Amino acid sequence: MSIQAELIFNLPWGVAKLGAFKALVNKVLRCTARLLFRLDKTLIVILVHNEGSGNNLVPILEALKNGKIQNCKVKVLEPQEQSARTLIQKLLSKWQTLKWVAKAKVLLSTHGCERKLRKRTVYIELWHGFPTKKAGLMDMRVQKYEGTPDIFCSYSEFGTVLRNACLGLSINRYVITGAPRNDYLLTSNGRRNLEELFDIDLEGKKVVIFAPTFRVGWQDFVEGNKSRDNLFGFQRFDLQLFIDFLKANNIVFFMKLHPNEEHFFVDHYKGFESKHIRVIDSLQLKQARIDFYQLLNGADLLITDYSSVYFDWLLLDRPVIFIPVDLKEYKETRGGWLLDYEYWTAGPKCVDQKTLQAEIKRCLEESNYYKEQRQFICNLVHKYKDANSTERVLQLIEKALGGER
Repeated sequence: MSIQAELIFNLPWGVAKLGAFKALVNKVLRCTARLLFRLDKTLIVILVHNEGSGNNLVPILEALKNGKIQNCKVKVLEPQEQSARTLIQKLLSKWQTLKWVAKAKVLLSTHGCERKLRKRTVYIELWHGFPTKKAGLMDMRVQKYEGTPDIFCSYSEFGTVLRNACLGLSINRYVITGAPRNDYLLTSNGRRNLEELFDIDLEGKKVVIFAPTFRVGWQDFVEGNKSRDNLFGFQRFDLQLFIDFLKANNIVFFMKLHPNEEHFFVDHYKGFESKHIRVIDSLQLKQARIDFYQLLNGADLLITDYSSVYFDWLLLDRPVIFIPVDLKEYKETRGGWLLDYEYWTAGPKCVDQKTLQAEIKRCLEESNYYKEQRQFICNLVHKYKDANSTERVLQLIEKALGGER
């Protein structure tokens, strides 16, 4: 299966010519924007990507709307790929982005962004998870990182070392703040939010959330070879048997796809829904004005495969199960891990339905199952275990607006 991600300029030329044309257009647009627009010393520009799916910018934006920083202006930009379809639309969208980047005093992003156009602009990168998989300089497929953040927000010293293996930045650009989205994880009433979002009663029930990573949806890469025939990609799976298991153990099971591949598969997986199986989708979250991390702590158990959501989940000290159904293939196509998968995954591994159901039952019944391993890894990953990461980032923004870095 090969799914080609949409190019910024979808022209019927060869890759080399297309790349050269894009570079030329970008250079002209950037130079023009820098000449036409002046820097606004009070302007914060926020480049939002995957809003609602554990986005570190959402709590920052909420705080700014609530007046946490006085005498500033805020401009939020959506990704141009989502707002533009024709070539003209894409050029106009690109121009709008560059206009605001040229005017910004502070630039905030979670997925890398346009290179800043002025030295006096302070670009703060919050990123979107703890570093686990090889990326950037460590990814054999690309072997580069073109971002130039002035400040990169990190989880811990350990996280900084792993991240910088991929980015190659000057070490003084890293500031340990923690991830703002984890403030939601630690303070939200996730169970109540799930009840309101799905109009269900979870009183007396156990909640399990399955949040796998993506295999498609980034550029034209296909990672791993997970089957889509069932919820977990098992070779054999009996849906009715699983529903009966959930019903017998008073469990409600929620699935949240990674936003990169959600638009490819969300309708497919909604075909598995029942009273005990629900699918959370990003559009639903956006319409409800709620972030996935405001639901996550409503779960008693997390199931994932290779997603970094696991490292955030450790802050709750609750059990986690891993589903590495295509471990060998994923490692080969994704480029591998910065950390040894077997060692750093503090929970049982399941690649068949019988084992999974047994481990779900055990995890929900034995609170100390893998507890020591979870706490050991949590202490390495997280310098801060409080709900003040947003505040620490806001302090960086205030200093940047005041001319400090």
